[in-house]
Amino acid sequence: MAEHFYDGQIRKYLVQMMRLFSYFSYQTGDGTERQVPVLYGDLTRQVGSILRDNSENKIPSAPRMAVYITGLELDRDRTSDSSYVNKRHVRERAKDANGDYTDVQGRQYTVERLMPTPYKLTINVDIWSTNTDMKLQIMEQILMLFNPSLEIQTTDNYIDWTSLSVVDLTGITFSSRSIPVGTTNEIDVATLSLSTPIWISPPAKVKRLGVTTSVIASILGSVGDPESGYIDG
Repeated sequence: MAEHFYDGQIRKYLVQMMRLFSYFSYQTGDGTERQVPVLYGDLTRQVGSILRDNSENKIPSAPRMAVYITGLELDRDRTSDSSYVNKRHVRERAKDANGDYTDVQGRQYTVERLMPTPYKLTINVDIWSTNTDMKLQIMEQILMLFNPSLEIQTTDNYIDWTSLSVVDLTGITFSSRSIPVGTTNEIDVATLSLSTPIWISPPAKVKRLGVTTSVIASILGSVGDPESGYIDG
């Protein structure tokens, strides 16, 4: 039975998507700029009830953006040889007693990277707003970035060959309201549908390389001159 392994790879993509929509702001009527918070999860009936403290006299605060996963499927067009193994040789610089790097070569490693499995991740971004001007301010800052797509990076590891990916805007729902609006739907929600190709990688094999420090049996010695203690035959 295989050992348990979890690296949070899908979670890393989701965190990058949330960072992608962070630090956007809107301007109020008096000229004050306020940052739009980003959270994970769609506004279901249960979540909305919790945010309202189970009271009909409260509504969720706006503006805010919610990021959540809507689909994950295997990308057959990017599948490759599953038995392929890519090797990378890495050499570190040695450290002194204080932990600072020196000019001397340190430890050496060989990393065997196994072929990852390609998937296509679909994510929705809900933009909650209380009026049309607020919605237009937020969407204008976001929509100008997708020309034609955005590039994300899940890690800064040099050996990770799946760290780079792109985000494509596949659909826009401008408003969740319909006419007549009624009295139960207080917040208008605009939805952006995004698609990004991802990789799910198996664990890599890391091997530490060493050097020869002693010779157990010399192959250069004369066979006719056996060492003491050598048993013939």
